[in-house]
Amino acid sequence: MKWTGNLRKMRTEEGNPVKYFWEGRDVLKEMPSVDVNNWIGKNISWTFHGVVNCVVSGKTMREAYRMGMSKESFFNSPISCPSIINPELSTIHTGVALRDREFEEMYHNVPHVVYISRTDKLKIGVTGFGRESFRWNDQGAVEGLIVCEVPYRQMAGEIEVVLKEYFNDKTYWLGMLKDVGRNSDELLYLKDECFEILGSDYEAFFSDDDDVREIHYPGEFSSSKIKTIKLQKSPIGEAKLVGVKGQYLVFEDGRVMNVRAHEGCRVTLEID
Repeated sequence: MKWTGNLRKMRTEEGNPVKYFWEGRDVLKEMPSVDVNNWIGKNISWTFHGVVNCVVSGKTMREAYRMGMSKESFFNSPISCPSIINPELSTIHTGVALRDREFEEMYHNVPHVVYISRTDKLKIGVTGFGRESFRWNDQGAVEGLIVCEVPYRQMAGEIEVVLKEYFNDKTYWLGMLKDVGRNSDELLYLKDECFEILGSDYEAFFSDDDDVREIHYPGEFSSSKIKTIKLQKSPIGEAKLVGVKGQYLVFEDGRVMNVRAHEGCRVTLEID
């Protein structure tokens, strides 16, 4: 199979293991999805064409400013507004939009959850209600649990700000890519700790859902030395795919490629 297009993050669907789909654009034109799980065990060769097309405007660049965007798009697009990175900054629930009212009403002024997940370590985070599985898949979490359910994004961010004074809120990608063990009792214990910290101010939003969801990824993961591939430094290469976790392709020789970090890059892949 040969594929040429501009990279986007991989799409996932629930499954055991998680189902991955290759998503791309011809600059901005949508392209058909491709089943990535079927690539495991096959050789993948890549050629980076030295071009990045902004994921918002399609503008041609040598490299993206941030998140696959040009500088202009990053500071104007609703998909990179401050409340994307810092949910507590959202104001749409008060009627005030930061960048795009329609976008923020649709994605921010809707129910959200605060969750605990295990990537390499336990961490807390925020996402839209019903999207937690997609978020955990993107992070490479092996298990997750909902702590609070709230009516809008800003409140979820407010709770996260309180909890991250006590708990980790970052994913360490090197640790995540190894074979991480599970311990559902530890997540449930930490959830009780969160309730103690938050106290009566947020009691009405505590979740009764104590279902610790296990997540399994396709392929193999080892504790061997890991080296990341950056297309700007390694524009041409080939390796055997042995696993997929988070947004990373994991190769037999210990190298990994973060697909999301290369959004907008125009590449040709050959899979055989």
